[in-house]
Amino acid sequence: MKIAAAAALAAATLAGAANAQEASRWFVHAGPAYVEPSESAEMTAGGAPVAGANVTIDGEWTAEVEIGYFVTPNIAIAAAGGFPPKFDVMASGTLAALGKAGSMTGGPAGVMAQYHFNPEGRFQPYVGAGASFLIVFDTKDGALSDLEADSAVGTVLQVGANLMANERWGGFVDVKKAWVGTVAKANLGPTPVRAKVKVDPLVVNAGLTYRF
Repeated sequence: MKIAAAAALAAATLAGAANAQEASRWFVHAGPAYVEPSESAEMTAGGAPVAGANVTIDGEWTAEVEIGYFVTPNIAIAAAGGFPPKFDVMASGTLAALGKAGSMTGGPAGVMAQYHFNPEGRFQPYVGAGASFLIVFDTKDGALSDLEADSAVGTVLQVGANLMANERWGGFVDVKKAWVGTVAKANLGPTPVRAKVKVDPLVVNAGLTYRF
C-alpha cells in the first residue's frame, strides 16, 4: 500500500509538473500602442508622373494585443493586431495646396517567429521577425474623390522584453518596425490618380503580460 501510494503521489506530481509546463506555453501581451508611419508616395495623374508629389500621415494611438505560443522553451510563434486607428492622409510636396487628400481606417498586424533569451527568468528579452499585414478597412474622401486603398503584405522585425512579477503576470515593452505599403486609387476632379504609398510604420507598445 505504501508503494502504491508513493507511486500515485509521484504520478500526480509528474502530471502536475507537465500541466504547469503546458500551461506556461501560451502568453498574451495587451496595452496601448503608438503607430508612427514613415511614409512616402509616388503618384501619377492621368497616367503621367506628378513630380514632387508626396503625402504625410501623422502617427496615431491605438490598443494592441499579441498572442503567442512557445513551440520550444525559447522559440515562440506570435500574432499581433489591434483596434484599427483612423489616419488622415495629407497631400504634400507639389500638391500640398490640396490639404487633406483623404483618410484611411486600418493598421498593421503581424505574425512573427520569436526567440526568447531567458523565458524562465524575471527579465525576459526577445527578438522576432515575420510577415507584416497592412489591413485597410475603410477610406474616406478628402480633396481626392472615390478613394480606395489596397491591403498589403510586407515584413516586420521586433524587439522587446517582459519583466515578470511572478510566473503568470508581468509587464512588457515592445517595438516593431514594418516595411509595407499600399496602392491607392482616386480621382482629382475628372482626372484619375494612382499612388504607391510606403507606410513602413514603427509600432511602440507597452502593457501587461499574462502567461498560461
